[in-house]
Amino acid sequence: MKSQQIRNSFLKYFKSRGLPVLPSSSLVPQGDPTLLFTAAGMVQFKANFLGLDKSLKGATTCQKCLRTTDIDNVGFTSRHLTFFEMLGNFSFGDYFKKEAIAWAWDYLTKELGLDARRLYVSIYKGGIAPRDAEAYNIWAKIISKDRIFELGEKDNFWTMGPTGPCGPCSEIYYDFTPTAACPECQTKGIACDCGRFVEIWNLVFTQFNRLEDGSLEPLPQKNIDTGMGLERLCMAVQDVKNPFDTDLFVPIQEHAKKILLVEGKTALETSALRIVADHIRAAVFLLSEGLLPSNEGRGYILRRLIRRAARYGKLIGRETPFLNELVPTVIGVFHEIYPELITNSAHIILALRNEETAFFKTLADGEQRLQNLIKNSPSKISGQEAFYLYETYGFPFELTKEILAEKGIAVDEESFYAAQEKAKISSKVEVDKFEKEKATALQALAGKGLASTFTGYQNLTEEAKVIALLNKEYQPVDFLDQDGYALFDKTPFYAESGGQIGDIGTVEKDNETIARVLDTQKPLGQLILHKVAISKGKISLGNTLTLKVDEIARFRTSSNHTAVHIINAALKKILGDSVRQAGSYVSPEKLRFDYTTPQAPTTAQLGAIWGAANDIIARNLKVEAQVRPLSDAKELKATLLVGEKYVDPARFLIIGGEGFKNPLDRVSLELCGGTHVKSTGEVMALRLIKDSAVSAGVRRIEAIAGLSAVDYLKEHANTSLVLGKLLNVKPEDLIKKTETLLKAEKDLKKEIADLRRQLLSGNCASPAREEIALKDGGTLLAFNAENTEIKELRNLADGFAAKNSGKIILVSTDKDGRKSFVVKSFAGGPDAGKLCKTIAGLVNGSGGGRAEFAQGGGVALPWQEFCAKIKAALS
Repeated sequence: MKSQQIRNSFLKYFKSRGLPVLPSSSLVPQGDPTLLFTAAGMVQFKANFLGLDKSLKGATTCQKCLRTTDIDNVGFTSRHLTFFEMLGNFSFGDYFKKEAIAWAWDYLTKELGLDARRLYVSIYKGGIAPRDAEAYNIWAKIISKDRIFELGEKDNFWTMGPTGPCGPCSEIYYDFTPTAACPECQTKGIACDCGRFVEIWNLVFTQFNRLEDGSLEPLPQKNIDTGMGLERLCMAVQDVKNPFDTDLFVPIQEHAKKILLVEGKTALETSALRIVADHIRAAVFLLSEGLLPSNEGRGYILRRLIRRAARYGKLIGRETPFLNELVPTVIGVFHEIYPELITNSAHIILALRNEETAFFKTLADGEQRLQNLIKNSPSKISGQEAFYLYETYGFPFELTKEILAEKGIAVDEESFYAAQEKAKISSKVEVDKFEKEKATALQALAGKGLASTFTGYQNLTEEAKVIALLNKEYQPVDFLDQDGYALFDKTPFYAESGGQIGDIGTVEKDNETIARVLDTQKPLGQLILHKVAISKGKISLGNTLTLKVDEIARFRTSSNHTAVHIINAALKKILGDSVRQAGSYVSPEKLRFDYTTPQAPTTAQLGAIWGAANDIIARNLKVEAQVRPLSDAKELKATLLVGEKYVDPARFLIIGGEGFKNPLDRVSLELCGGTHVKSTGEVMALRLIKDSAVSAGVRRIEAIAGLSAVDYLKEHANTSLVLGKLLNVKPEDLIKKTETLLKAEKDLKKEIADLRRQLLSGNCASPAREEIALKDGGTLLAFNAENTEIKELRNLADGFAAKNSGKIILVSTDKDGRKSFVVKSFAGGPDAGKLCKTIAGLVNGSGGGRAEFAQGGGVALPWQEFCAKIKAALS
């Protein structure tokens, strides 16, 4: 049986047992900030297992999963994978052990026809909970007792955490080498780690609740959570000894062999092909869900996977990008169950090509620097050096560790993570608004059936009842007399979603404002939380209050959101349909639109884009929303966001085409839940602020529209009048006058720089010169180039070096509280990069570069104090 047949047979089997077949949830967990990726089939049913959602009694799924804890092992073992599929059947207070065990055995032996003599099972032997005699007795009626093994907590007891739901497991093992002569198998059985016995199915019986003191109490609702890796099941059915020999991997590896011109006969080639096959699978699925490579969070995992696969391709001889060529083969393996891969294939290929191209450009420089580090530090590399490779060359830390491990060299991980944390703090990395400790409280609200109905498409004012209140720590309360969160049965306030920020406004009682709404969020399900600041009295549960959205802020936001759709349409018109939205941000003040493109638009293209956008505005086209079946999106060729999960029916937003009277003759048609103006004329004006690169293949437009654009134009018109008066010219002559002044300034700067260079290089007896003997031999000449522009330091260093051969030159300057300096060495002399790093550390800064030349900076210090520090450290 092929993998597709096995997958289908599993879902069909459990459907025949009365379980609804549900689709896989996203690899990026929705509404659960406690998880980085979906790593098990039960993730989408968390609320069902906790008893908060009682809409289902059971289910069966084939779930896309990603686990990242063992990335470095992938390719070198026969069991480690990143992306995999988990077949599962679940019960939420319905069937229990008897059915779960019987069905599992029946499916494996009768439906798939696996040899029952090669199947073994385990049950929980007891420890923190009683021995699972119930499971043992059920199995004893099915299988001989000598093939039932009793194991402890590590293998056969599942917990959600230190406290909470938990229970025993029963695992089913397959004997892949029944004729193997492993002596330990005779005594250890399935617990032997020789690889003969492989667990293929885990049946979890969630029946206890663990309390704070470690004691267990029975759960009122007993659940079943089973998980069987499709890849391992295919191994058993297809009678192969590792997942890479199944039809889930073989086509990808065969294609990779042709591209990489290898046969896969050496150990390195075998590992490289496995790494490429595994990582390209994971990358394709992550990209299909709209994720893009980055240096943070999930995007960093994606970047790490792509770059590790690319590097192993390079290790076996490939010098150019190749991963994007494998995408059609990956899609060919999975397209029947995951058709979204076909829909998003162009985006996937482009994103892969861009990331791999960028990596190959920096790989050579990074590897050369790493080789220099290995040469100078043959036993251990500092964490700061590893972080520099990560920041400057895009080298994943794990890749650095892997290369060093091949050569038996250690790296200081602690100092790497310290440097990384310091960088995060300095760049003010945004943290999730709803952190882990808040998730349970929010799920509890949803589990009570609480929900808000959004009425803000039609109304900006609403009479609503308070149905829940939370304080600032997200704890339920009966009233709020200070800042907190309020949940109403209905609300006109739009909750942040789809890139549009939440509405602001007021809460009134008896025509008097009692609170301001500072933000509106939708953290989970239909919970619409209003962040409120109490201005008078209090808000109590059960109150009926008047909610009023700030009309001006809503209009400004709506103008900017419609402008985003206009920009998207204009981009597609000028750059082509391959342009994809990669993110957006819409507020009352401004908009931001990220889009994919293989190269930056030219000045002429940008002009055409903005011309097309403003033409749409000038035509005053109708903007209309309509809720329609999701299937209409394909028929009407609506624009969809990569990786976005849409409800069915969905809200369609059309511009032009007389609304939905003639939808194929429109300017834009997207699925969108945001708020918009009624016609493009209400956008009034659209002004580009900036177009810049975000990452390889992704650019960002920053712009303003509507009243914000009008305010902007008024301000600039006033600025032009003021500047015209100051410079004594008409506003229309400002550009010409500015060009004249800039040229004069440039000429003066050059003249000053020439004079300064002559003065400094010709005055060797100046007190701005300090000679420092180095303890490792050699002489460092330090020069204080006071009031010098930073970009001039290198030229000065070249001049000083020419007159002082065989000596190391340091030239520094202080500006705006910062000290900047360059270090220039000579052929065969001390490493300038190392000296630079040491000196930068003396002024709480950073620095680095090549062996011949480096630059750094830090906190400004008086010249003599700076020299004294250098002497103390280097002499």
